[in-house]
Amino acid sequence: MASLSNMSAFITFTIQYNRFVPPIIFFFGFIGNILNNITFSSHTLRKNPCATYFFCLAITNLNNLIFGLLLNYLIDAYHIDLITRTLVFCRLRFLILHCSLVLSSWFIVLAGIDRFCVSSRNINRRNFSNLKNVRLLTALAIVVCFALYAHIFVLFTIKQTESGPVCYAESGSYQVFYDFLFFATFSFTPPILMIIVGLATFYNTCHAHSKIKPVSMMSTLTVSSKTIRLRKKDREFVKMLLIQLISTVILTLPIAIQKLYSTFTQQISKSSDRLLVETFFQQFVRTLTHINSGVSFYLYTLSSSVFRHELGVQISKIIRMILGVDNEFYRRFRQTI
Repeated sequence: MASLSNMSAFITFTIQYNRFVPPIIFFFGFIGNILNNITFSSHTLRKNPCATYFFCLAITNLNNLIFGLLLNYLIDAYHIDLITRTLVFCRLRFLILHCSLVLSSWFIVLAGIDRFCVSSRNINRRNFSNLKNVRLLTALAIVVCFALYAHIFVLFTIKQTESGPVCYAESGSYQVFYDFLFFATFSFTPPILMIIVGLATFYNTCHAHSKIKPVSMMSTLTVSSKTIRLRKKDREFVKMLLIQLISTVILTLPIAIQKLYSTFTQQISKSSDRLLVETFFQQFVRTLTHINSGVSFYLYTLSSSVFRHELGVQISKIIRMILGVDNEFYRRFRQTI
């Protein structure tokens, strides 16, 4: 009786969890990524290569929230399954979702490489950080990612399980291959590379001693001010990257482990209680991945004064557009920036 009571309580908890937690993540994550896009596309930041990567990251995060969290929420909370209604949508949804997840990790890696180049004493490395290279690397990353995952259109299927229809890789060797591919490209290789590049960038930033010699006394203050601002912006982008890295490692590694566990235990006969626990764990690690897609704005806001200032400028422009330049609220808000 105690066991039945415990499982009943667990089922009730799972239902409430699936009903109330995902909408909160989606709401704050969606708004946060929209604000990220507005901020990083501003006139001040849009020409910065690192900000360009963060802008692309926000787009992939929006895809993760829409094609991942929202569709899974309809299934878990209301049993509305749009994913398995047609095989075409099943495959298209996984292609967009998993490519967006993978690209979100690699955009952080590319941003780290960019910061490493900017903070380097080597002039050739510093020159590598430019918008032309950013656009080239971004396009290359997207093409390579979709090429790596193109087999989804052929080898993903809708299969019947004890808990209902599921859209995923075909069982057998392909599923093992796919889970290892996702593990390697999403939550294993990118964090390792980001740790290496992040530490190298942090070292460069801390040990930068390059000085700009002004051509006249009148330009000394201007040059020094620009140099200080540049170094401060570099340090803050490094700080944002390192915090984003820590968040990515903590929040994305569990889902890769869960998928590997699910693959290697799929042939094992499991009790109904174990299936319930495993299903909840699957939903929980999925939630962590969605949190990772929605938390970046709040990490940037807490960690970077440069980001907060630019965000305030963009919000003030929106307020001015809606309320007008003579509005009292707009004037007071401008004074706080």
